[in-house]
Amino acid sequence: MNKGIFSFLLFTFSIFSAQQKPIQIAFLSDVHFQDLFGSFSDNDFKGIINPKTGKPTILRTMDSQLHSTRIFNENYFAFLKALDDIAKKGIKIVAMPGDFSDDGQAYNIRGLNKILDQYHKNYGIDFYITTGNHDPVGPFRQDAGKDDFLGQDGHPLGIYSTENIGKISKKIITKDISESGYLEILEELKDFGFYPKKENLFWSTPFDSGSFKNYSYEKALQNADYSKRMYEVEKGFSVPDLSYVVEPVKGIWMIAIDGNTYIPKNINENPKNASNYKGASIGYNNVLKNKKHLIEWVRKIMQEAKTNGKTVIAFTHYPMIDFNDGATGEIKNLLGEKKWQLERVSG
Repeated sequence: MNKGIFSFLLFTFSIFSAQQKPIQIAFLSDVHFQDLFGSFSDNDFKGIINPKTGKPTILRTMDSQLHSTRIFNENYFAFLKALDDIAKKGIKIVAMPGDFSDDGQAYNIRGLNKILDQYHKNYGIDFYITTGNHDPVGPFRQDAGKDDFLGQDGHPLGIYSTENIGKISKKIITKDISESGYLEILEELKDFGFYPKKENLFWSTPFDSGSFKNYSYEKALQNADYSKRMYEVEKGFSVPDLSYVVEPVKGIWMIAIDGNTYIPKNINENPKNASNYKGASIGYNNVLKNKKHLIEWVRKIMQEAKTNGKTVIAFTHYPMIDFNDGATGEIKNLLGEKKWQLERVSG
């Protein structure tokens, strides 16, 4: 979702454990992380030098921020500040409901992995991620780039994955600016909910026919494989769904719902053509039409949770209900059908 800055929401849930202590879960949405101090695997460029620190930094221009609904450079520091606050509060579980990157570029995903792993090792924080429309932008990896990185003397610099895209003559070419697909994101961030951990009491996907009663880590690990998390969004077009449910502590089930629905633009095209898929920005409208298995799975998990006395916390990138408190019709009449993100209101 396009937001000026990511939100930091903290909720506290209580369960009746032997210690009678509440379980705290922090929510960090729309981080849009960009690794200011990252590096490219196939290019030596590390950014421009900060004259005060002497440190190379990969920045976007101020102009890019002024003409966007998002903030780019400051998010890095705001994200660390939020994580420090979470660590200070002693919170051990963090949910990240999508747009954890700003288009899923490999160097940003690697940087995010490094930071999350650092906070896990230093503070024992476990992260549980689900996807947003910026991660991934499409179901499969595709060439991309940006025209608005900051170059020497304040001039814009283009960073592209191939030579034949982009508008800026001064450019850097690296595959690490490509928009990752589900496969690349899954492989890089598997430790943050997308795969089960041995210490999880339960973990499952919409494609797992097993139940809580017969759960085994070994079986869950097999079912986490990318090839077993595909569904047919249109006849002949199979795409991934990275939804999962996990029990990180006894009595709490967290449902990470992948609300992305990437539909082919042309059903006569090759299903592997990464550019032939519409974006997922309209949220659950397409889920209701092209991803019905997801809703049925949530119903099944809710029933199983009720049977086994579990408290359920579900999170997803898009709102599943009218988020305008019943005023959608009035807003549409006043501003138009595609203003105020009205296209995301589920119909």
